[in-house]
Amino acid sequence: MKWTACAAVAALTMVSISAGAAPADKRWVERSPDVLAPAQLKAKLAEKASLPLVLAPTLVAAAAPTVADVGDADSFGRNVTYLGLAQTLAVALAPDCTGSDPTTERCFVQNAAPAATTFNESNLATMNLPAKATKSLMCFALTPFIDISWNNGTGSPQTARFNATAVITIDNDVLADPSLIDPGTGLPFGGSVTLGLSTWRHSKSIQPGEFENESSTQSRNCIAGVISKRSLVENYGLTDAQATNFFKRPMTLHFGARGTVSMSDFTSYFYGIRLYGD
Repeated sequence: MKWTACAAVAALTMVSISAGAAPADKRWVERSPDVLAPAQLKAKLAEKASLPLVLAPTLVAAAAPTVADVGDADSFGRNVTYLGLAQTLAVALAPDCTGSDPTTERCFVQNAAPAATTFNESNLATMNLPAKATKSLMCFALTPFIDISWNNGTGSPQTARFNATAVITIDNDVLADPSLIDPGTGLPFGGSVTLGLSTWRHSKSIQPGEFENESSTQSRNCIAGVISKRSLVENYGLTDAQATNFFKRPMTLHFGARGTVSMSDFTSYFYGIRLYGD
């Protein structure tokens, strides 16, 4: 009997029983070179059984990054969660507030030039966040809208200036603990903490009779955030457990503004703010 080249190349184990030329109990076997005969197979198994057991390497979880590694270890690797949007009422400073609409602005009559006029207004907008809205960080994107009409009618050179700060007060009942002291006031927090985000500072010399209109719209975004677990511990004296619990409680945020203006016929200031967390 002849074997084809194809069968040889395939290296298959073939067993055939001759039907007429050979007795029925005679068998022939052709094995592929890589197929062991029973005796050889037995020897190989015995050889492997005598080898030392080699265990697969154990996978070790990577250590969590530290503050030194990433700057903010608490929020590392977490997804961004959008928390809401607020737009404040405008603060207006003018020689006369007749006809001002209190539903859209808070108007203040300016002091006569060159005296400065200051303002400090709260509750220009409010936002209520549910419990566990964010885990360790409250971030922001804030855009102030500023319009100023500079005018020097005093007859002598003056310094025109305007500065404004967004003021944010956060109500949280973790801060109602009388043993927690606000380092800014030296008094108990009383259930809330107030923070400021500087948004505009400008001063320049203005000559007699000089008049100029100026508008500005520019944004600032989160770095350390409005508040974070780390700042509560390091800056406000909360324990790690208290700071963690702070973010598990519902919060109310009140948005206000404070600032100073001089040598202006009219000034309008308001801002929009979007909050997001982890």
